[in-house]
Amino acid sequence: MAEVAFLRTGAGLLRASLQVAVTYRGRMVLWAVTGFFPLLLMAVWLTVVAESGPPAGWTTGDFLAYYAAAALVSHASGQHVVWDWDHDLRTGELSTKLLRPVHPFWQFAAGDLGHRLVLATFLVPVLVVAALALPGLDYELGPLDLLLAVLAMVIAWVLSLVMASVVAILGFWSTQTTNVWMLVWGLGSFASGWVAPLELMPRWLHDLGLVLPFRSTIGFPAELVAGRLDGAETALGFGVGLAWTVVLAAALVLGWRRGIRRYQAVAG
Repeated sequence: MAEVAFLRTGAGLLRASLQVAVTYRGRMVLWAVTGFFPLLLMAVWLTVVAESGPPAGWTTGDFLAYYAAAALVSHASGQHVVWDWDHDLRTGELSTKLLRPVHPFWQFAAGDLGHRLVLATFLVPVLVVAALALPGLDYELGPLDLLLAVLAMVIAWVLSLVMASVVAILGFWSTQTTNVWMLVWGLGSFASGWVAPLELMPRWLHDLGLVLPFRSTIGFPAELVAGRLDGAETALGFGVGLAWTVVLAAALVLGWRRGIRRYQAVAG
């Protein structure tokens, strides 16, 4: 019965977040535009290819496929939930969430997922049309490949949400959580495949990026969609993503239990 009540509550939260996302369409447009940053990096790489020739193992079509996929994945993994946590901790709005029968994490997750789903209704058709219209943009995805790609994007969203939430609950001890997150993500972007495909990074950064969590949030799903991974590389990518999700989820649970004891809210 408890599980049924949880699912019903979660479904209600998701419906509410979908309504909010649809209501604030202007914000959705801004999020969509900012998420196309990988396409600017693609333009840089295409300029380099045109002048100096492509790197070994990469063609113009490969860059098109990778960065178009990265633009889609970034909308699934780019996290704003740190700012939501920060706002609620600062204003005392977290107290309202604590009165509800669902843990605040799931409330934040439902709100974030609603926005992602609304964005997906715009972005997925755009990517499909682009793949059909541009000769160099070619995705050879069979049913299994498509299933693995979707699963990788789900893991990307869950992992980035948990990772951002771990940073966010530092707000129980510090007022600089958003700055910490910007620092973490700024450094992690080089190991994620956001700035450039990890394959083109220096060897030491490439090897390190394979075992850090950041690649699982952008680079791995994008490489999977672009068809650049073999079976062993795919298994490694899923293993790293799932392992980091479990580790960070445990850190979140432990941090919450200790941090909530420090929480105080005063009406303004």
